Amino acid sequence: MFDHLLRDLQVLRKADMLIGKIWLNVLARRLGLFVFAALVAVFGLGMANVAGYNALLGPIGGVWAATAVAVADFAIAAVVLLLAMTARPGPEIEVALEVRKTALESIQEDARDLKLAVDAIGHEIRNVKQSVTALVHNPLDVAAEKLLVPAVLSVLRGIRSKKEHSQ
Repeated sequence: MFDHLLRDLQVLRKADMLIGKIWLNVLARRLGLFVFAALVAVFGLGMANVAGYNALLGPIGGVWAATAVAVADFAIAAVVLLLAMTARPGPEIEVALEVRKTALESIQEDARDLKLAVDAIGHEIRNVKQSVTALVHNPLDVAAEKLLVPAVLSVLRGIRSKKEHSQ
């Protein structure tokens, strides 16, 4: 009973650790993508600054090239941000959650069994206490009930079986 409870607690711990690792991987992936998007956005901002500067210098082709690069950098950053926001754990999370659920159910069942065993032990202890109390208060009655009555019944059965064999 205790072995099952310990095993189920170990399975629960492992399932929780697996779930934690999965979510940690997702968060690390998201963080990496957010950092990359921020880096691209910084490059885009730098290019936007260069484009604005060149636009003030005069209307030539370099300005629009820098502006186009900045817009492309911002578009790439937006796509990376969308990817980072939609990152979800894979199908392994469902397996880990199912193992966790099964372990919890098994632990609950083991706890019910343990409660029944403890209740049964408590009932036995109460019965022993009642017997000891009865023995202390009425030792002759208890001796007669526990020893004399079975002995008389045994003798009567023996006599009855001898009569049946002799006939």
